[in-house]
Amino acid sequence: MTSMKEVARKADVSVATVSAVVNNSKYVSEELRHRIETAIHELDYRPNRFAQGLKGKETKLVGVTVTEITNPFYPSMLEKVEEMAYERGYNLILSTTGDDEEKETKLLESMIDLKVDGIILSTVDNENSKTLDLVKKENIPYVLINRAPAGYNDNMVCVDSFKVGELAAEHLISLNHRSIAFFGGDRQNSIERKAGFQSTMKANGIEVREDFLVDAEYDLNKAYKKAVEIFAKKQPPTAIFAASDEMAYGVTKAYLDYGYSVPGDISIIGSDNAPFSGDFRVPLTTIDVHGPDIGAQGFELLESKMARENQDEYQRIIVEPELIIRESTAYL
Repeated sequence: MTSMKEVARKADVSVATVSAVVNNSKYVSEELRHRIETAIHELDYRPNRFAQGLKGKETKLVGVTVTEITNPFYPSMLEKVEEMAYERGYNLILSTTGDDEEKETKLLESMIDLKVDGIILSTVDNENSKTLDLVKKENIPYVLINRAPAGYNDNMVCVDSFKVGELAAEHLISLNHRSIAFFGGDRQNSIERKAGFQSTMKANGIEVREDFLVDAEYDLNKAYKKAVEIFAKKQPPTAIFAASDEMAYGVTKAYLDYGYSVPGDISIIGSDNAPFSGDFRVPLTTIDVHGPDIGAQGFELLESKMARENQDEYQRIIVEPELIIRESTAYL
């Protein structure tokens, strides 16, 4: 976002003169007014009337952006954030980005215009840090939840996704499974879960077939179709680890629809411990990523940043996942 200072620099005038033009003062010459208005137009400067009235004041507003509210992880996390915000006298402004970077940027610009006291952000999952750089430039306290641009060392609260993969593999191996498929996608947490899964398999001397590493794009219907392809193989796996409960649901539904037994013919383990995972036709064994804990610790970290405590220190809080054993996995 363009600042008044940048307009002043381009027009070669003082910030006070730019402010006078923005506020329609009659004490500015036509020549100066024209020069400043030209700079405003060229830089696409947007004076924020609301923010001008709130300069230096707390708004008691906290902005929250997530990629998709339909992702089972977010409702439980957001419920805890809302609860803590209410207890401390804050109101939330919630927005969803749909994994669209341009939309994310516009939403954050709107929050900046509203002078939010802080932002909780689950970024679009790519390596572009444009939106994060925007928040940093405005010096707004922020905390990243669950996702961040690759390579960023920032204020963040997330689950140990590598450990998620380890726990899933360890559980299936303990049940004597050696032929195990992985269903995931290109999201960063899926990449880390796959890495933990593969590392544990390798440590136990078990090779993972390349055709058992399945990209189901975190989509229930795609997971269903990929599962049909998997069990049609001459040597299908005896177990499947899905990097989300949604994909695990799609896999489970496919096997049951085609007359297979879960866990009699196939053991299935998911990830996230989504609210619906215990209500599957076969209650799902899964890895709990503790969404409410992530929300609570995220808000507490943001509060400390809004209080301007340890501003120069980045804090990364890692939440430990937990294996939840239900009825979809069994000894081979």
